[in-house]
Amino acid sequence: MEITNLVKQLEWHPTRRWASRDISKINKIIIHQELGESPIKDVNHYHINPNHISSKGCPHFCYHYGISKNGEIIQANELSSIVWQCKGQNSVGVGIMFVGNFKGPGHDLASDGPTPEQFASIEWLVTYLLKSLNLGKQDIYGHYHFGKPACPGYKAQDWIENFRNDLSDLPKASSVKMTIKEIQDRLNKLGYASGPVDGIMGVKTLGAIRSFQFNNRLVVDGIVGPQTWKKLLSLT
Repeated sequence: MEITNLVKQLEWHPTRRWASRDISKINKIIIHQELGESPIKDVNHYHINPNHISSKGCPHFCYHYGISKNGEIIQANELSSIVWQCKGQNSVGVGIMFVGNFKGPGHDLASDGPTPEQFASIEWLVTYLLKSLNLGKQDIYGHYHFGKPACPGYKAQDWIENFRNDLSDLPKASSVKMTIKEIQDRLNKLGYASGPVDGIMGVKTLGAIRSFQFNNRLVVDGIVGPQTWKKLLSLT
């Protein structure tokens, strides 16, 4: 696959420009949906004119990348640009937008989800970005993680959670192989009631993981990523 760079070709706001950052500050990738069916060029036109984000118009397309229905990957902004894609995360996040209007919580009058071509492209793109930016799978998020439940929709959310929970290439903190049963056993030994050691990631296990993360000043996301696993190993 390849990325079509349209940073200069897409129309810009007459006077406004993004602030800049050192790309070493980037610590997450956030996936969105358009909530519409317009091509990226038209979304860009909407963004640079007065809109729901800014009454003065935004400098440019409000994501770093857009993925069209046919799977084409468009780069609309440099990674060094601080675009207005997710409140509270703009200075550290990379934004990717699916073209389309997909069903999600509170947003059911829409299509089912991204096309197969879009899913193939998002997997390629995030894998490429993770490697380029030295990030891990736990650094992939949906807009729903930051207060927008319908974005990027049910099917894209399933893809994100499956991607985040694929532990096959997780760096091991020791020679002990991480499994759900191993996580449950270690949590129980530390006094976190994760339920029976059955290898099922149920409500009790998720609650125990979150409690462990909160008490150890980790990101409370219910996912045993590298930092949570390392801390769990060090205490058991």
